[in-house]
Parts: sequence; structure tokens; C-alpha cells
Amino acid sequence: MSDTSTDFYTRQAAEARGPESQDPPKRKQKKRLKKILIASGVSIVLVVAAVVGGGYMYANSMLNRIHRIPGIVALTAAHQPFEAPGSMNVLLTDSQVIPGEDTQTGLIELMHLNATGQGGAVISFPANTEVRVPGHGRTELGNTLALGGPSLMIETLERLTDVRINHYSVIDFSGLAQVIGAIGGVSVTVPYAFTSFGFHFRRGVDRITAANALAYVRQIAVSEVGRMELQENLFRAVLHKIANHHLFLHMSVVDAVVKAVSVDSNLSNSRLVSLAKRLADLQSSDGVSIDVPTTGSPGRGGMNPVFLRNRLSHQLWRAINHDAVAQFAQRYPFLVTPSDPI
Repeated sequence: MSDTSTDFYTRQAAEARGPESQDPPKRKQKKRLKKILIASGVSIVLVVAAVVGGGYMYANSMLNRIHRIPGIVALTAAHQPFEAPGSMNVLLTDSQVIPGEDTQTGLIELMHLNATGQGGAVISFPANTEVRVPGHGRTELGNTLALGGPSLMIETLERLTDVRINHYSVIDFSGLAQVIGAIGGVSVTVPYAFTSFGFHFRRGVDRITAANALAYVRQIAVSEVGRMELQENLFRAVLHKIANHHLFLHMSVVDAVVKAVSVDSNLSNSRLVSLAKRLADLQSSDGVSIDVPTTGSPGRGGMNPVFLRNRLSHQLWRAINHDAVAQFAQRYPFLVTPSDPI
């Protein structure tokens, strides 16, 4: 991969955050929650879009085909943190797929819905954040799936944040490539030319297809923060096209989406439909997407571990539990997840 590409994506996140003393940019603070969820690029949004776009009876038959993940004991453990009645937190990861390699996950996001039904947030964790893992000492957060599956990652995050996690969802990046193929590819903005896994991406608007999608989001030389943002940008482009072109009316698209996602076995069809209706009601409410505050990245790049900025992190955990992430984002705008034009 070219040095210019690596420099850009590691520099992109650093410049997007800026110094803590930086004044908030002159822009509208209100955002639609639906837009924020699309920008987060999470698998549960794909499922919800199928429900809303296809109608209940149609979606219910498709939801029956979604793979359920059994035995996630941490979701029903007695030691889970207290939660405000009505709030919901869904942990979302990818399938750890890199062509020809066995590596840790690169996508770890917590989708939070406020108890009031007004607003929510998406909180992104770099996979190389070093944390204390029950029974394993200190290691990178992304390693927990290999060490103990979703239950260990959930327990680790709950002990770290004191935030209760209600559900878990995962997207298979190989399946995502099939979704991209079914919708005829998507366009993304590439600031610099680079090569990844034998695929060359030119500067400017470039085409992402089923063939090169994994290479685009899984660039080894990019920092975990930069890779996380690439994944989010691609998800946003996919969901933007699906929504704008009403592609959930096409069976091939729905079939590809259903094959790409998995959810925990407690997330039944009726609960998915209920979640879809809840999200639909929030289309005009405020939402925000936040990166967990860390040190050591993205300037160091690569796979070097990063570390939580304890003071800011503890404020963020409290904000999640008090439905106040939007206010936290207004106070610390440099932590708002940067976006890329579609």
C-alpha cells in the first residue's frame, strides 16, 4: 500500500478530532438519528431497513432466515449493570474476515437508544484499544472474540463502561461483498491512490464492487481508527443506495442482506420488528456518532495498541447511562466521528 494512503487515513482521524481546545465548527448541531445510524454502518440497521422497507409479513419471512447466535450467556448474566427502563444498547462487530488472514475484528460499535424514545447514539471502539479482560489480564479489545467469543467481549465492555448491553449483532464482510454485488456496486470518495490486496484504488470517486470491497475496508497498513472509519464510510454508501433506489423491493438484495447478518438468539422476529418501528419513530430526533477517546492513535498508525483517556472515557460512559451522549458531543466535538462524502 502506498505511503500517501497510509498517511492520509491516519492523519484523517487526527485532523478530524483536532486539539481539545479547538472551537466547535460552525455547522448545524442537529442531526437525524436515522442518518447517524446509517453512517455507523452497523448490521442491525440492515435488518431494520429490511423490516421497514418490505412490510411486516414480507419481512417476517425473511427474518426467519437470519442466523441466530445461541449461548451468549453474558446477555442474561446476573452481574450485568443496571439499565434505565426503556433504553437499549446493541453491540455490533464484524466477522473478523481479512482475505487469507486470521485477525481480530476491526469493527466494534455500541448502538444506544435513549429511554425517552427521543434520540440515541453510536459509539465506536478501536479494536486495538488495550483494556483489562476478565481472566486474561490486559489485552486489545478486539482479541476478546477469539479468547472467549461474544460473551467475553460483552462482559469486558460492561465491566469497563458500567453500561448494560442488551443485544449483539455481527456482519460478515464476505456477505457484505455479496450485498454490494447485488446492488450493482457503490461509489466512494478516495482522496489518494493506493493499492490493497492487489486492487488499485484511484484518487477521486472510485467504484467499490463485490470483488474489491474487502480489499478496500481491510487495508493492513492503515491504523485501526482509520480502518474503522473506512468500514463506516462503505456501509453508509451501501445503505444510502439501498434506501434511495428502493432496492429492498429486489429479492436478490434482501437475500444477500439476510445472509450477511447474524443476531443473538434473544432478538426474535417480533423484537426486531419492534426495534424497527422504534427507529422509524426517531427519524426526526437528534442522534450522534462518537469515537471513544483514546491516546496513541491514529498518529502511530498500524496495529499499535491505543489507550483510553480515562477522564473523558468515564464522562462518556456516564453520558450513555444518562441518555446524554448528544450533550457530551457538543462539549467535545473533536470526538464526533468524521464522515466522508458519498
